[in-house]
Amino acid sequence: MTELKVIVFVLFIISLGWTSCGNEVALTGGPKDEVPPQLVLAESSPNFVTNFEKSDIRLIFDEYINLKDAANQILISPPLQYPPKIASRLKRLAVAFDDKEELKDDVTYIINFGKSITDFTESNELLNFTYVFSTGDYIDSLSMSGTVTDAETSEPVKEAFVLLYVDHQDSVVYKEKPFYFATTGDDGTYRINNLRPDTFKVIALVDVDLDYLFDSQTESIGFIDSLIVLQDSLTSGVDLEIFKEAGTSSYRSYEVEAQGKAKLEFLGRVKGDEIRVLDSVDHVITFDEGSSISYLWYLPRDRRSMRYEVIRNDRLDTVSLRVNTRTVDTLDALQLRKLSASSEVGLHPALSLAISFDRPISSVDTSLISIVDTAASLSVKPNISMSETSSFDVMVDPPWEGGSEFLLRLLPGAITDFFGKSHDTITRTFFIAETVDFGTIEVRLVNTGPINYAVTLMKGDKRLKTLTWEPSSSQEELIFEKLEPGVYQLEIVFDEIPNGLWDPGNYLERRQSENKYTITLPDLRANWVHEETVDIGSFSLEEDYIEISEEVEEDDDN
Repeated sequence: MTELKVIVFVLFIISLGWTSCGNEVALTGGPKDEVPPQLVLAESSPNFVTNFEKSDIRLIFDEYINLKDAANQILISPPLQYPPKIASRLKRLAVAFDDKEELKDDVTYIINFGKSITDFTESNELLNFTYVFSTGDYIDSLSMSGTVTDAETSEPVKEAFVLLYVDHQDSVVYKEKPFYFATTGDDGTYRINNLRPDTFKVIALVDVDLDYLFDSQTESIGFIDSLIVLQDSLTSGVDLEIFKEAGTSSYRSYEVEAQGKAKLEFLGRVKGDEIRVLDSVDHVITFDEGSSISYLWYLPRDRRSMRYEVIRNDRLDTVSLRVNTRTVDTLDALQLRKLSASSEVGLHPALSLAISFDRPISSVDTSLISIVDTAASLSVKPNISMSETSSFDVMVDPPWEGGSEFLLRLLPGAITDFFGKSHDTITRTFFIAETVDFGTIEVRLVNTGPINYAVTLMKGDKRLKTLTWEPSSSQEELIFEKLEPGVYQLEIVFDEIPNGLWDPGNYLERRQSENKYTITLPDLRANWVHEETVDIGSFSLEEDYIEISEEVEEDDDN
């Protein structure tokens, strides 16, 4: 074999190897990039520079970047007279000051980029990135930090803005962007650095439209009752609670969930008497106490829309609801949801049995309902009627004694719902427990103030019953009885607006949300009375004002 033939043969074998490898190995993209762009310090304009003279700022990152919503996201403190030109290309970002701009002497400037900088591939946000420079010999070094929580749930709020203003008017949150700001992390904490000594108005805001203004009823706000004075020290623990105001316009949105059923959502709690249907349509309105959701059940007939109005806080909203016009004849049969005696213990012998369905009830035919004592094989004839408090329930008054088991049978036609539909044959057994199977909780409030208190008994996420305590009453105890054994909680609301409910604050009225505390009680045992004394004076209430001065201890981070 000649030398040329050998070379050709070797190349042929190599090409086969390449082809084979290409068929067997699949390329993968690797792990998903979850890291935001990082500044390349050695190539960028130096951050935290002093004696700055006006010139373009050039920032270079370690990957390609996008600049989004720069006009709203990027804030400069103190504000400039002329907006600078800010642009990005590939890995570079440039800030060019206007030729007419004159930077003030001996001032620390902060360019906060908010959420504007993201990487090109996965849109990972470089959150709260700041570029700081001073036209004097030093950088302002004061700092403020704390936590933002939800006033109703006490849970930390992430991605809330904490805004600092040098203008102290209440109207500033509606018309001006803040002097300084920061965004809370996943744990609700925030920190604002490089602050100058000054007196600030402090606001927390869940900013739905990201314009740094409180301009929507869907936005939540929090405030501190007094101004914050920053002098010669750092501070932490400037905490805020945010709330969503009740709002003057109650209607928010609707959704047609099923034939003859629309879900109406409101701002704040809704009441049934606030909704009035204008068109001549058979309907039922249902809602849960304290909820912002209501349901409108209607017979569609031949119309494609239906008008209703909401009257709230002296404001009238008229809404046109596009209805589902399909006939309700195709609806499924009425379904049993639950019996109130379906717990492990059974029903207390002094309580009525509630039979709950999945649609509002319109009539009951007691001749098609039978209840049999299974031990004695005897029928009982209790009083059976529609509930006065729930559109979904049929109530059976107690003709029974403890320790008995009963068989409930509902024949088709026994219960008819709002749409004229009934159910298939329903057969259930239920047990009547003994009185000694239940316990009682007695609550005594001491060291109370001159306001009402609303005390709600809870079991997990279920709100069982609310009792109110009034300073003018002679009541000594709030009694919750006929309770199954288990662990309960007390929610205690400082009911300054005496309605038995927790009420959010109002910014312009300078009213904070009502204070609310939850206490977990010891395990309640059967045939037991638990007495709980609640010392209202022991609850830690917020200070009326906060002032940060030289005497405040510095953060450990300093």
